[in-house]
Amino acid sequence: MLRLERLPGNVTAVLIFGRPPLVFGAFACALWVMFTHNPVAYILGVTLLVLAMAFDWIDGWFAARYRPHSRLRPLVDRMMDRIVLSIIFPVLGAGMFWRLHRMEAVLTAAEAQQALLHALFVLAISVLVLLRDQFALFLLGVAQRREAEVESESLTRLRTLVASPMAVLLYAHAFYLPTVGWEGFYRWVDPLNQIPLRVWFVIEMTFLLINIVSATLYLRKYGPMALDDICEDDEVLRRRILSVLPNALTLMNALLGVTAVVFAGYGRVREALFLLIGAVFFDRLDGLVARRLGLTEPLPREDGKPVGIPMGAMLDDISDAVSFCFAPALIYYMVLAGLPSGERVPLPLGLVALVYAGAGVSRLTYFVLDKNPVPGFFKGMPVPAAALLVMAPVEMAAYAAKHLPDQEFFWSAVATGAMVVASVTMNLFPVRYLHVGRLMGRRPGLKWFSLIAWVVTVFTPIFGIIVFAFCVVYVISPVFTSRIDPRIAAQERPPAA
Repeated sequence: MLRLERLPGNVTAVLIFGRPPLVFGAFACALWVMFTHNPVAYILGVTLLVLAMAFDWIDGWFAARYRPHSRLRPLVDRMMDRIVLSIIFPVLGAGMFWRLHRMEAVLTAAEAQQALLHALFVLAISVLVLLRDQFALFLLGVAQRREAEVESESLTRLRTLVASPMAVLLYAHAFYLPTVGWEGFYRWVDPLNQIPLRVWFVIEMTFLLINIVSATLYLRKYGPMALDDICEDDEVLRRRILSVLPNALTLMNALLGVTAVVFAGYGRVREALFLLIGAVFFDRLDGLVARRLGLTEPLPREDGKPVGIPMGAMLDDISDAVSFCFAPALIYYMVLAGLPSGERVPLPLGLVALVYAGAGVSRLTYFVLDKNPVPGFFKGMPVPAAALLVMAPVEMAAYAAKHLPDQEFFWSAVATGAMVVASVTMNLFPVRYLHVGRLMGRRPGLKWFSLIAWVVTVFTPIFGIIVFAFCVVYVISPVFTSRIDPRIAAQERPPAA
């Protein structure tokens, strides 16, 4: 009877402490595959990771049922998570580069560049996942030191549920090595190897977003405690530390703009459009985070002089210029100059691109110098909307060149017309354009409708048309929205019932 009574506790211990050995075994199998190309090592490594994933999913339930009052279980579980992630994600980063090296001989130059970008992206995700765990550990340590209530399970449940499947998927993809005589097994893995890179990017971006949200939840719950310990009564230091987060989001905006140009240079114009949409998202997010953290309020005065944080505003202007002025202009010129229809466009492509970039910089300059902004509105069309208005027909022109040659000139002409219209409307300062981000914050139904429409069409040929249609509606929207009260337009949340 005594052994039977101890059985649940022993099973719980195996589930919790068994994950690191399983993951380390998968690491050893990865090395075995790299050096010997043995399919047994691949099968064994995938099996061990699947077992570790199963342990990760059920250990919490099992412990809560049979050892509900264990104080050490949450601490041990977090430690096991860190050990597992520290082992497997560096292995995944190395595995993607090993796959690239192995397949480089059978890939074209463009495919090799895309595979390299994917490997670098997986490596970046691996580093960011480990940084997120260290950041969470620091904040939890501060909370425990202050004897605050720690709710790590509720904050990390979603990330924990997706981290293990993500590791299994990437491991099976990175070390995929079909071998004669093992077709029965590889038949189950072949669909995973045939997933297009753009789908992998979407899956990995979703995983990255979940980790960012998890870190944000930690910061929101425990960040004030850490700031109280670090800053004490120094409000200026507190504001400078808080400004790191929106500044990082702003830099991500610029990075996505540069990456979009790189993708367009290799003919991946649709991916470039996706990246610019991501830049628009981060442009919205950095301002929202800055407002929620109170960084838009004036700083206290020091020695009679106003203390400011000019770095944030400067980074925001530079990032907007890179992602929404120069990047669309470069992509427009590169894509249309490489199409046969580009020579038939009635306007010189280089001049159109320069005019658009100059108009965008003019719009940003006016935005900085304007002393009488209208809350909830932009004077002239904002540069993110102009960038999407331009990029959507450019993407359609590139698609038509490959699949619908008879429509190529039409979309090239539309793209050129969009460049001209965007250049003009950005600098129509008397015209007031509604802040779309705040409108969607006030109207969740509109936000979800737009999100569903984009997600449903994202991998279809009409995605560029959908984006272009949204942008055209926005161009003419001042006819209907200019009479909205600025006090209502400036609200970011639905009005209280």
